[in-house]
Amino acid sequence: MQYVGRTWIAIPALFLALPVACVISVAALYGLAWPDRPDEVFSWAAFDVAEFVPWILTLALLPLASIGPWLKAALAVLSVPYSMLAFAAGELFIGCALG
Repeated sequence: MQYVGRTWIAIPALFLALPVACVISVAALYGLAWPDRPDEVFSWAAFDVAEFVPWILTLALLPLASIGPWLKAALAVLSVPYSMLAFAAGELFIGCALG
């Protein structure tokens, strides 16, 4: 029973940590490109790397969770589109915050 309880803590933790990591990644892009816009300074490859670094770092936390390997694999696959959406939301948030 305790195993199931930890699962329900690990899954939301992953999906809450990912948007925070994406906002930090976008803020780093904006900080490195300041005073210009990141899309004027960096190539699309830099955006791809910045988009997947939070996803990879968040997945690195999965071994700390007490969940089964099949669930870890499912979370990794399902979190790819979520990561892309979180990165786009982070771009909108930081872009609007900086004007």
